[in-house]
Amino acid sequence: MEWDTAAGDAVLRAAGGMTRTLDGQPLLYGKRNQATDTDFANPYFIATGKGVEA
Repeated sequence: MEWDTAAGDAVLRAAGGMTRTLDGQPLLYGKRNQATDTDFANPYFIATGKGVEA
């Protein structure tokens, strides 16, 4: 469900990363208002971020 990923997504974005769908679009929240989403389920997604130097 989309809100199950919201906190992790917020932390990732604050650190300069991004959560995107497999077609490259940003992961969206509150999609219930769109005709194509009826259950608040997340599509498949990938989270990316900058590497950390040790």
